[in-house]
Amino acid sequence: MRSRGRRTLAALTLTALTGLAGCGALGAGEDPTNDAASSGGPSEPGEAATMPTEVPSWLLECGQDDKEREEALQLADLDLTAATWTTPPGFVETSSYIEDNPVETLHSTWYAEPTDPPMPSLNVIQVVIYTGLDWDGLADGCGRVPLEAIQEQLARYREQIDAEPLSDAEITTLAGHPAIQQDIGLASYRYTGWWLFSETQLLHLYCQWTPEGDRDVIVRGCDDLAASLQVG
Repeated sequence: MRSRGRRTLAALTLTALTGLAGCGALGAGEDPTNDAASSGGPSEPGEAATMPTEVPSWLLECGQDDKEREEALQLADLDLTAATWTTPPGFVETSSYIEDNPVETLHSTWYAEPTDPPMPSLNVIQVVIYTGLDWDGLADGCGRVPLEAIQEQLARYREQIDAEPLSDAEITTLAGHPAIQQDIGLASYRYTGWWLFSETQLLHLYCQWTPEGDRDVIVRGCDDLAASLQVG
């Protein structure tokens, strides 16, 4: 992002955490077996409803294998373009920035600058939503993508924007859903970012600061922004 500005992307070494924890409203995912309810109401008065005699094998297996969960990222089964959030205290929404190097099909952007204290250009927090993602058949029936594929995706983003990883990428949560978090470095600024993926969309929340800016103020605003994010 540049002033009407630009930002970066992420790097690798994903650390799969069995107990997912992170910024934002942490919550458990829905039980996928809830989709398999009854086959309908009784056909005649007094007749008992019948349950399906067969359940797809992938549905029975979803979430059952700890090793599989550690080797894959669960995609959000939600419309990420419907996400909402709140401008943190000490920040004000701005239209002074643009995303001039989008990594996917750009759907929407949102930016806010610090006002307490005010800072130079490029010290900003933001939410960028992309559409048009294609996992090329890598997502399984449970909506999981291998971490290796996530690594490759982030590597492509990083190459496109010439980014440098400043920390290992980790699995965390954002708005109660599994996401990736990492610190990134660019020539003009650094940022901390979250990547929340669905099968066709990406919500990228990130917060950047320059050498002349105040990292603590930006990160505090970033944590408040992430905590306010709601999807679904």
